[in-house]
Amino acid sequence: MKRICLLGLFLGMVATALATIAPTVTYYRDVLPILQNHCQSCHRHGQVAPMSFMSYRETRPWAESMKYVVLGHKMPPWYSNRPFVPAADHSRLTLREVDTIVQWVELGAPAGDPKDAPPPAYMQEGRKRFQPAGAAPGSRPNV
Repeated sequence: MKRICLLGLFLGMVATALATIAPTVTYYRDVLPILQNHCQSCHRHGQVAPMSFMSYRETRPWAESMKYVVLGHKMPPWYSNRPFVPAADHSRLTLREVDTIVQWVELGAPAGDPKDAPPPAYMQEGRKRFQPAGAAPGSRPNV
């Protein structure tokens, strides 16, 4: 009788522990929507950012760096003065979004199921790089 009670208690504790475990954060379900809303306007081919975050394959190598730049509030980069740029807060990440990216990285940056991905975001033409390939950093293009 004691064994049955202890077994029941143990199984109840395991069931409670499993119920409180947070769901796994994945790229397609959780991180991609954040990237679409805040990052992909610059982090795509031909734009101002030095790397593209348009796919899991392109984003995954940068996972650790992403964690540190969002924790340090270095990305998205808004160094402008609020009175002059009223939309400056538009790209700021919420604490929940930062936590999602951090959790994703700490879990090993899992891809998840591509079926969980939102549809591609509509992209307006963004800022183009002014440096031609191979130009010295800081040099001005010939216009």
